[in-house]
Amino acid sequence: ATDARLGIEGTSSKGVHITSDQPIVAYAHIYNGARSGATLLFPTNTLGKEYYSLNMSQNSQQAYSYCYFYAVATDTGTTTIQVTPIANTQTMIAGQTYTYNLTQGQVFNALGQIAGNSGVDLTGSKIVSIASGTGNCKPIAFFSGSGKINLNCPVNGGGSADNYIVQSFPKTAWGKNYLTVPTAGMPFNYFRIAVSDPTAVVKLNGVTLGGLINNFYYQIAATNQPNYIQSDKPVMVAQYITTSGACGNNVGIPANEGDPEVIYLSSIEQNISRVLLYSTPHSAINEHFISVMVPNGGTGVSSFRLDGTVPSSPFVVHPQNNNYSYLQQAVTVGTHTLQSDSGFNASAYGYGNVESYGYNAGTNIKDLFTFITPINPLNISTNVTACTGTPFYFSVTLPKHPDSLTYL
Repeated sequence: ATDARLGIEGTSSKGVHITSDQPIVAYAHIYNGARSGATLLFPTNTLGKEYYSLNMSQNSQQAYSYCYFYAVATDTGTTTIQVTPIANTQTMIAGQTYTYNLTQGQVFNALGQIAGNSGVDLTGSKIVSIASGTGNCKPIAFFSGSGKINLNCPVNGGGSADNYIVQSFPKTAWGKNYLTVPTAGMPFNYFRIAVSDPTAVVKLNGVTLGGLINNFYYQIAATNQPNYIQSDKPVMVAQYITTSGACGNNVGIPANEGDPEVIYLSSIEQNISRVLLYSTPHSAINEHFISVMVPNGGTGVSSFRLDGTVPSSPFVVHPQNNNYSYLQQAVTVGTHTLQSDSGFNASAYGYGNVESYGYNAGTNIKDLFTFITPINPLNISTNVTACTGTPFYFSVTLPKHPDSLTYL
C-alpha cells in the first residue's frame, strides 16, 4: 500500500498528499544501495499551470533507465492536462499533443523510449493545464528526472550512474538573472538554460550565447567556475553534478564518492531570507554541503547565520558579479537553519559511495512577470488591452492567497 513507484507510462492513483496544521518544509528523497536522489517540494498554493521538462542526455550503464517527467493533479474535481513530448515516449509520438483527465492525487507519468542503455532526452516537453467542460484550468505539480543516468565528460562518456528527481518551477516563476556556485567536492557541473521564448538574448558571463538546441535550451560544458547567467526574457536553469571520479571531480572527498544529481536553481529575483533544510543520513551518504549566494549590500553577509552562528568557511566575492558573495560550507547530518536579513539563494547536497543527493534549499515561487491582465469582453483578438472608457474585467495573479483586495 505504501509503494508509490511509477513503473509504466500513463495514469495512476499514486499521488502522496502531505498536510499539516502548522507551516512545514517538505522534501522527497529516493535512496537504496548506491542510489540516491532528492528534491524540494513546493506548497500547493505556489503551483502553476504551464511547465516544461528539463532533463539531460539519457545514458546509463544499466538497461531500462528511463528519462521521465510526470504531473500530479492537486485540486478537487477534474484536472485536464495537455502533454506535448519533444521525443517519442512509450505511448506518445514526438510533437503530438495528448489530453489526459486526472482527479485529485492522480499522476500522469511519461517515460522516454529507450534502446539498450540509452534513451531519448525529454527536455522541452510541454505540459499545460487547460479548462475542461467541468471547470477552469487547475494548478498541477510537475517533476522531471531519470531512473538512472551517468554524466561524464563528454556527457555520455560512461561511468557510474544514479537516479535524480526534481520538482519544476512553473513558467510564471522563471527568472532573468542567475548566479551559480560550483558544488563543493564535485565542482565540475554542467548547466542547461531553458528559454521561455526562443528570441531571448541569453548571456553567460556577459557573452551572448548561440546554438539554441531544439529552439528551447542552451547547454553549458562542464565547468568548475562560478557563472553569471542573464536573459532579457525569463529562463529556467538546471545545475548538474557529474559522475563519481569523472571530469576532474572529487576534490577533498574520496574518489568513489558522489554521482549524478540535478538541482533547479532559483533566480536572484526569487531569493528568500530564511530556510530550514535537512542533510540526510540515509543510505551511504556521509558528506554534506550547502552553497549560499548573498548580496554584498547592507548587512547581507554579516547577518548570515547557519544554525544561529557565523559559518566557519568564508564568503567569496562572486568573480562575475561583485555585488554578490558565495559560501561553500560543509555541514553535519540533520536539520539546519539558514538566515540573513537580506534575501539569499541556497542549495543543499551530499555524497556517499557512488551516490548523491541535492536540492534547492528553499525559494520563493512568485509570479514575477504577470500581475494584472485586462480582459476586454468586446475584444476578438488576443491582445490583452482595453480602451479608456470601455468596461473591462481583469485577472490578478498573486504569490499568496490574500485576506482581502481593495481596488482604487
